[in-house]
Amino acid sequence: MKKPILITLIAFAFTLPSAHAQVVVEDVVHIAQDAVNQIVDLAKYVQMVENQVQQINTMTQELQQVTSYVKAFGDPSQLLNVTGANQLVNSLQQSGVGQTLATLQQTASGIQSLANNANGLYQSITNTALTGISIPRVANNYKPFGAVENTASNYTSVYNDVMQRRQALQGQIAATINQLQSATTDAETQKLQGVLTGQAAQLQAIDQEIGHATSQSVVQDIANRNDQQKQQQAQDEEIAADRQDAMTKFGTMMIPDVNNDIRFGKGNGQ
Repeated sequence: MKKPILITLIAFAFTLPSAHAQVVVEDVVHIAQDAVNQIVDLAKYVQMVENQVQQINTMTQELQQVTSYVKAFGDPSQLLNVTGANQLVNSLQQSGVGQTLATLQQTASGIQSLANNANGLYQSITNTALTGISIPRVANNYKPFGAVENTASNYTSVYNDVMQRRQALQGQIAATINQLQSATTDAETQKLQGVLTGQAAQLQAIDQEIGHATSQSVVQDIANRNDQQKQQQAQDEEIAADRQDAMTKFGTMMIPDVNNDIRFGKGNGQ
């Protein structure tokens, strides 16, 4: 492109004197130098234009590459509403209905335990025997049983709550998998995989709530058994102490009073 332009310009410069032959040439060298300078300037301009065209072509290619990349991998900043993300956040914010073991122990009531029949499964304990004799009940003695009943009720509540949340989370996982299968970009795929990983972890965490409620019941039952054995040990020690005291008193009674007993020649008559 450059050579034809230069040849044309040189030919045009050399035809100028012949076209104006009637004009008196005062400085041929100066005119020729001006023509050469114009040719050089024009050549530089042509080179500059070619450089700009090449830069534009390069930038166009880079823009096409970026466009192709975004089309293939997607723009993560544009994926603001990912399937399952909001539901996962809501699930993580739920604390469940389970109570702590300390709360279950503090709220244990002997009176409620006496009246509890587990929805008709057991019989309530009354203050009247089968023979009609009135039997006073000490409510505090039944608080350990009330604690166990509280942990059992807590387990039932936790189990029902977990089953509902688990079913909802399984539906969200299925929706995320379907969306993942129809994902068109790498960015969308990665975000959906992150959501799916979080949902799986949350499902395991929910299942562990049932195990935690079960362990509370087991721990409270162990504590009750331990207290029962402790009370039995204390009762055995009390019985042994009572027997020792009775034997000591009995032994004292069996020793005769030689100062007052008439069998030893002493008494009121002495």
